[in-house]
Amino acid sequence: MVTVKEVLSIPALRRLSVIGGEEGLSKRVSYVTVMEVPDIVRWLKGNDFVITSLYAFKDDLEEQLNLIDKLADNHCSCLAVKTGQYIKELDKSIIDRANQRGLVLVKIPSEITYIEIIVNAMDKILKNRDIDYIIEKYMKDIIYNNIDNEEILFERGNLLGFNIRNSSTLAITLNSTIKELDNDKINTLRKVTKSIAKESDSLLKFTYNPVVTVGGKSSVLFFSDEASNIENNMPQIIKLINKNITKYSLKDILVGVGPIGSGLEGLKDSYFKSMEVIKIGPLVNEKVGIYYYKDMDIYITLEKYLRDCGSEVFEGVFNHLDKDFLLTLDSFYGNNMDVNLTADDLFIHKNTVRYRLKKIKEITGYDTSIFEDNFKLYLFLIYTKISKNSR
Repeated sequence: MVTVKEVLSIPALRRLSVIGGEEGLSKRVSYVTVMEVPDIVRWLKGNDFVITSLYAFKDDLEEQLNLIDKLADNHCSCLAVKTGQYIKELDKSIIDRANQRGLVLVKIPSEITYIEIIVNAMDKILKNRDIDYIIEKYMKDIIYNNIDNEEILFERGNLLGFNIRNSSTLAITLNSTIKELDNDKINTLRKVTKSIAKESDSLLKFTYNPVVTVGGKSSVLFFSDEASNIENNMPQIIKLINKNITKYSLKDILVGVGPIGSGLEGLKDSYFKSMEVIKIGPLVNEKVGIYYYKDMDIYITLEKYLRDCGSEVFEGVFNHLDKDFLLTLDSFYGNNMDVNLTADDLFIHKNTVRYRLKKIKEITGYDTSIFEDNFKLYLFLIYTKISKNSR
């Protein structure tokens, strides 16, 4: 654990002076955050070391006092203010309020830059915390837009060994289809993704592939200077995933492979699309298990349309198809419209399959031997699955 006192004792930061809230010097510091916007409080995680020039409140003493209260209420550990450009000196009432709330108040000399504070404080924190935890928190800040300043975000990445601005990234997400996971199952899922990340680091010569876990979804983020490096190693990555799923006897697992993206937005895009493809993939083919966004993007577009307009498009005759007919259509398309394979899949006679397809034609007017009719029936089948999942 790193305290405010320990951060301020770093040689490069000894010129920062404590002007209030000394009783809070023993408070823990877990994060360093720059605040130059009024709504900073919603981004705080607790145990924050906040740096600011108070530009957002430079002409409003009452708001400065409110800020002290909000930071204290949200378990902030320290507020470091750079005086000079916007605030010449802090009003005595600000210092008194910090003393009352036990919030350490620090004055930053004009010659000290924000980056100097961030680099030195983060170095101290990183040496006293689990590096994997720090990196995962950093990746979550990117993914969920917990960003105050992109340049500072990139600097944080550089300190952790990530060139976010220029790197190519691929997100692969493992998702448990079990609705309510206990902590043991979540930990096992995370252990599997950590194993995949570690093996790919050494085997594929990647530098470090962080893991991000949210509930029953755990993602590995693959970074490389060249997109082609990730693309060329994709078969080996998939082998590692299958090997570890088998090794840990994981069941009910779906795998979503996002597109390879570039830079900050590319990282977020790949992450969320790896999630999205897991949601849509089983609607198209539930037997696959591993779904690639590059193969599924058209279905994702269709899913959005069918969710909004499907009831209007498919109302009427389609409603008369019962469970057996829907099951037959699903197997028929899943087996590439092969009657024999469909019969084997459903454990019924092939003539029963033909009979059901004939009845489907009589009910809907659509013939499975005609391409255009098949297209409409297939869309209807996807729509029924979307409707079922929405209940």
